[in-house]
Amino acid sequence: MLTTRFDSALSLTDAIPPLSEANWRSELVKDTRSAETKRAYVRDVRQFFVTMWGMEPSFEMIKQFFALDQKTATHVILDYKARLMNAGLKANTVNRYLCAIKYLVEWGKRLEFCQFVYDSAVIKKEKVKPYRDTTGVDVDTYNQVFDVIDINTPRGKRDYALFLLLWTNVLRRGEIAKLLVGDFDLNSSKLRIFGKGKGVDFEWIDVPAPTAEAIQDWLDCRGKLKPDDPLFIALDFHYCGHQLTGDGVYNIVTRTCARAGIKKRMTPHKIRHSGITDSLEISNGDYRKVQSLSRHADPRTVMIYDDNRKQYQAEISRKLAERVGKRKSS
Repeated sequence: MLTTRFDSALSLTDAIPPLSEANWRSELVKDTRSAETKRAYVRDVRQFFVTMWGMEPSFEMIKQFFALDQKTATHVILDYKARLMNAGLKANTVNRYLCAIKYLVEWGKRLEFCQFVYDSAVIKKEKVKPYRDTTGVDVDTYNQVFDVIDINTPRGKRDYALFLLLWTNVLRRGEIAKLLVGDFDLNSSKLRIFGKGKGVDFEWIDVPAPTAEAIQDWLDCRGKLKPDDPLFIALDFHYCGHQLTGDGVYNIVTRTCARAGIKKRMTPHKIRHSGITDSLEISNGDYRKVQSLSRHADPRTVMIYDDNRKQYQAEISRKLAERVGKRKSS
């Protein structure tokens, strides 16, 4: 027990607000760093309850779910997985929805609300095939983007820095959405990023001078800033000044590339594909150098890019075709 200066007893538990309808969503995700991940978990938990019971989740409903016995709870989650698969969702998407339910159950177990465990041995993830489509655009096509960006305006300065950073450092949109002003150091031309799946772990990466100068030009036009201010902000009427989200980065890329006349539908990840492919070209296929740029955990992923760049499969198929089938008469 703690004693205040008014000599009244205060229990430590009294200082912790009880879970309620008003705060269960924020309490569910409070130990998650990324704002985007917070939104995703809350959204995917909602999807579970809407799909299975046809109504928005409430704290009372979650408590009823937590009160299920092990057999019934596992059956419900497996039924949910079957519905997702029958809806034609991709394996990655199914796994993402299941991950949110696992997170919800583990949260309930930590708080001693949940009567069952998420049995991963029974509720198995869908097998995900390594992605093979690494197609993007060549550097000449990408340069069309800079022809439609007016660097004399705040929006243009932001977009110019953003499109340079997406190409030269092949960042993921989620990584860009987490960046703060304090994560950028102009003097050393370095940027601190919190990579995919790294939690609170970060690494400093080198930013080439043109990209660093563009970022600084964008920051200078915003006036006095604090280290915990967002590095990239929205400039539209409704969200002006708010941190640019992953979806915001996505929308800027798709709209600007379309305005530039790029026929392929471009996304931040397509730019990442394009930059990695171009880096293999200029490094003569040096996997180690390119992996340090892309930060892929598995070097075999970089090999997929290189195989697609060199079109080994098409080459071998053409040679095989020359050896079979009907011969043309001379």
